[in-house]
Amino acid sequence: MIDLQKLAYFIAVVENNFNITKAAQELFISQPALSNAIRSMEKEEGVALFIKNKGRYTELTPGGRYLYEEGKLLLRRHEKMMGQLHRIGNHFTRTVNIAAPPFLLRSYLSSILFSLQEQYPQVEFVFSETNQEGLKEGLLNQKIDLGLMTEPTDYNNVGISKIPVDHSKFAAILSKNHPLANREFIDWEDIAHYPLSIPSDKFSTYYLIQNALHSRELEAHVVLTGSVWDFQVTTLIGTDYISLMPERIRNYFTKEMVENLIMVPVRESIEWTVVCCENIAVENPAIIKEIRKFIIDTIRSMEE
Repeated sequence: MIDLQKLAYFIAVVENNFNITKAAQELFISQPALSNAIRSMEKEEGVALFIKNKGRYTELTPGGRYLYEEGKLLLRRHEKMMGQLHRIGNHFTRTVNIAAPPFLLRSYLSSILFSLQEQYPQVEFVFSETNQEGLKEGLLNQKIDLGLMTEPTDYNNVGISKIPVDHSKFAAILSKNHPLANREFIDWEDIAHYPLSIPSDKFSTYYLIQNALHSRELEAHVVLTGSVWDFQVTTLIGTDYISLMPERIRNYFTKEMVENLIMVPVRESIEWTVVCCENIAVENPAIIKEIRKFIIDTIRSMEE
């Protein structure tokens, strides 16, 4: 019988363009552990799943393609089955869907998950990753009940309320051997001279950075964008790339990041504001309003 965890690992490798390093980061496991799991899976099933070139996975074998397509369906069915079983067994009276970009989901919502469950044991909380447009659509379609997002947004124009819950300043993240690493401050003129690794244009952060440069008649040399902040930060190591992220992100650096990267303040930096969002064009149940207040109060107390 196929191991569902190994199947999920296999699918993650495929969906990260056969990049073992990136897949391992997404799965929060080490690269050797992921490689061993894939080899073990091939050995157990007696079939090669990947075609290799110079020791690297490059594409799927016919068997790998079949397993990838069928495996996705199997994992979705398993997730649905276990979710239903969980609801039946725990007698939940309400499901609350909460969404946020990857960093906000990990840094804020993961920190208060157990507090939420303890405070509202009758509620099933479903968390999902999204971007600015996805959160807006989800709130308006009532598929998402509450969300966290960073400013600026156009949510006020469509009936979505925004309550500030936290703020920070942007700082530059660079490799410790970067030419600017010894600076006390970095100016925007300095930033414009180096390649940038920043969040993709699906996030408001992208436009905050672009606007900060354009307002000074500077051009951004963007070479890498994405939605996985820790992958972007890790790629800075040993390069002359610069990433611009909120100072708050330093609290979530891994040991590798601490040893190889430095965060330098940016002169005349830009504000990074996190807001809690809710669709106020509809009459939300009292429980949603209670949970919103609990989330806001808890996040604010974390920063005191």
